[in-house]
Amino acid sequence: MKIKLIDKEKPITSLMCFNDRGFCQTTLDKINSGQQVEVQRVPKPAWEYVEMVKVIKPEPNKTKKQNKGKSPKGE
Repeated sequence: MKIKLIDKEKPITSLMCFNDRGFCQTTLDKINSGQQVEVQRVPKPAWEYVEMVKVIKPEPNKTKKQNKGKSPKGE
């Protein structure tokens, strides 16, 4: 999931672990700088500092696929 800091005036000051592998200072610095960061989990106390960013997935093409090398049925 992607998260970002709610307010730059209120950064995360305590050490919180956002990855399954353990604490990462680089991740915490990126969050406090206001960047969107991909994390594996969010500790409960951190939810007052961060919010989840909704990822907009592109819609698949609704065009009809043509069978290459095959003649259409009925011909």
